[in-house]
Amino acid sequence: MSDDRGLSTVLDVAVCVILVAAGVVALTTVVPDDSAPDTTDPSATARAVLDSTASVTVANRTVHGTLAALLVDAAVADGRDRVPGYADAVSTAATRSLADTTRTAALTATWRPEDPCRAVDVTAGPTPPRGVGVDAVTLSVPTADDACGDAPVHLTVRTWSP
Repeated sequence: MSDDRGLSTVLDVAVCVILVAAGVVALTTVVPDDSAPDTTDPSATARAVLDSTASVTVANRTVHGTLAALLVDAAVADGRDRVPGYADAVSTAATRSLADTTRTAALTATWRPEDPCRAVDVTAGPTPPRGVGVDAVTLSVPTADDACGDAPVHLTVRTWSP
């Protein structure tokens, strides 16, 4: 036996102890998850939910996009009486996304165009309980619809505490 082997074993054990200690420190140090939205902050919920993606299938066609884009498209399509069932499919997909993210938020896409198009509200999510304080944030998304004017779609995210 040589002295090199004894030194190698001591170094191996020292490295192992350092790695185990580093693992223990890593496991016991809790870092808050900044990606999880604060369920009472409508701005954080709006970013988390409206930026999430979904797929919606209507009339044998699948549309994939962010919830914000899908809600805007659904409001305009419904107000122009195009693609029957699309607004309901988007509402269902958005409701599922909200259920996966938070159960204390609701979405509404509101479009108030000029004639011949009709006003539309596409909603998703639960209704806040009575007596609970509700916070809201509204984002305006421009539309360039020559037939119906240039009324924007307003995306409103409402949040409340459980």
